Amino acid sequence: MPAKKIKCTFKECTGAAQRIVGDCAFCNGHYCGKHRLLEDHKCEGLEDCKKEAHEANAQHLISERTQVIKGI
Repeated sequence: MPAKKIKCTFKECTGAAQRIVGDCAFCNGHYCGKHRLLEDHKCEGLEDCKKEAHEANAQHLISERTQVIKGI
C-alpha cells in the first residue's frame, strides 16, 4: 500500500506537500513547492527566524573581527 500523500497546509491549497523541503521548522506545517518558503505561507515564526538569523550573523561577524595587537 503506497504512503498517503500529505496535502499542503496553506489555507485552501490542494497541492501535495513536498517531503523534507516543504516542512517548516517554525510552524510545523507541510507545504507544496509554491508555499514552502516562510514568506509564501505567511509563517507565524517568520520574525523568530529573522531574529535567529540576525543573531547568528552577528556572532559570525564578531568571531571574524580583526584583532589589533599593540606593541609589535
